[in-house]
Amino acid sequence: MAQAWRDRGFAREWAAGDGMGEFLSMPRKIAAEIVALEGQGPRVVVDVGSGPGAFLEVFLDRFPQARGVWSDASDAMLEQAREALPPHVDRVDFRLGDMTDLSAIGIPRGVDVVLTSRAVHHLDPAGIAAFYRDAAAHLAPGGWLVNLDHVGVPELWDERLRAVRPLFVPRNPTREVEHHHPPHLASIEQHVEGFLAAGIRDVQVPWRAFHTALLMGRKAG
Repeated sequence: MAQAWRDRGFAREWAAGDGMGEFLSMPRKIAAEIVALEGQGPRVVVDVGSGPGAFLEVFLDRFPQARGVWSDASDAMLEQAREALPPHVDRVDFRLGDMTDLSAIGIPRGVDVVLTSRAVHHLDPAGIAAFYRDAAAHLAPGGWLVNLDHVGVPELWDERLRAVRPLFVPRNPTREVEHHHPPHLASIEQHVEGFLAAGIRDVQVPWRAFHTALLMGRKAG
């Protein structure tokens, strides 16, 4: 899965033509504001499969006292994140490694928030469940697990959503970067089941549009 993202040209082409980037600014901010309702802001925010770091940047903007941990398997994405996060770079630890083994990357335990965005859907069902367990193990009790990701829908609704999506989501006509996806994406219900099985409670979907949803929950404790 990660090999394509290690290609510098591929990663830059994907980021340059990412029509979803601006569209997803709202759910990123929603996630940060929900976490902010808890009063004392997070001390450590981890972003797994962070890419250029857009989700982490929103949290670092919202919580100036927090430290961030950027993580991705791609050196090319690391270059882009360093370019995109200069205002916060002194508060960010950059860690290269595969999201399927967070401890091997050096992700600390007892963190307050684990974010991930448009990465988990590349995994098969067993991999998704394993990732949620791993992420939950790195959270402090009461910590937030947040996934902004693509989800599967029934075939008829898939056709409907694909038909109207171009009216609302900008598309770069010069960019069609192909990369691996499983034949069937996990549904919202399957993601929620994965959260719950990992010990994440108070799970909700605060935002959803087309094939993308924001899932949030807190570790029991």
